[in-house]
Amino acid sequence: MLSRVADHIYWLARYLERADYTARVLDVNSQMVLDMSGYLEADAAEAWLPIIEVSGGRESFLRIYKDVNESNSTQFMLFDSDNPDSIRQSIASARENARAVRDQISSEMWEQINRFHLRLKGDTYESFLRIGPSEYLNRVKSSIHLFYGIADSMMPRSQGWEFFNLGRFLERANNLSRLIDVKCISLLPAGKPEGSAVDLIQWAALLRSCWAFEAFRKNRQGRITGKRVLDYLILDEFFPKSIRFSVTEAESALRQISDSHDHHFKDPAGRALGRLRAELDYAEINDLIETDIHAFLLRLQSDIANISSLIDHTFISYPVEEARMA
Repeated sequence: MLSRVADHIYWLARYLERADYTARVLDVNSQMVLDMSGYLEADAAEAWLPIIEVSGGRESFLRIYKDVNESNSTQFMLFDSDNPDSIRQSIASARENARAVRDQISSEMWEQINRFHLRLKGDTYESFLRIGPSEYLNRVKSSIHLFYGIADSMMPRSQGWEFFNLGRFLERANNLSRLIDVKCISLLPAGKPEGSAVDLIQWAALLRSCWAFEAFRKNRQGRITGKRVLDYLILDEFFPKSIRFSVTEAESALRQISDSHDHHFKDPAGRALGRLRAELDYAEINDLIETDIHAFLLRLQSDIANISSLIDHTFISYPVEEARMA
């Protein structure tokens, strides 16, 4: 496969996953603010600024908007053209990557992403309010999942499919690690007792942000506590939104791309991803919490960024001299 094609397919998946993640977080956070209003007078900045921080957009937001509130936060994360990680910009970027490889994807895939992009392009915050926040964000999520379904049904299981999954699962692991990190800072301060009604609402909201609430209740019998939620979202090997599952799937895709077998990888990207997967396989949630889960998640994000850079160097923008020697 041409490196240019691989790059576009890889980033098509990453931008789609980013938009899906943002829509879920926005939807759940709006509901959580309503749920918490019965227990405390939640400050708007306290409720919304952490969600903006998850995407790394705090400085950009504060430069554009004067007040941190629901309307400004929603506008920034959903429609703002100055925010490269807003849903509108993520879908626009996904659409541009799809346009560059129209000959490599099905016409149905192109039509879906193009139709979705044009609809978002014409929407405003007023139309968001008119339809209703929950309904509007459900439509966004459904449009993304429709694209995933079309891709799953129509993409040949060749290298293009593997690059699509590689981007999708690396982005998923990275986004979830950022979300968990922000929640851990506020919900797991040293010496703070756990088990209040507000804690329960926020841990449940974290599960819902990952579409994990029902799966957690069915597969992990018992109370919703911070330790049990973190164990499920970070280390569960079967839940498709968990960090461990995502890293394992990304490693599997990269193994197919590099034609590596067993425990041996032929390239630095595969070895780095394999080390991360092995660490998650043998990690224990008690150890992570007792040592420093914040430091662990920051290192995980750094590892994913390094892996992404190695993937680019190995498969996308490798030097011509190296290609001739291979």
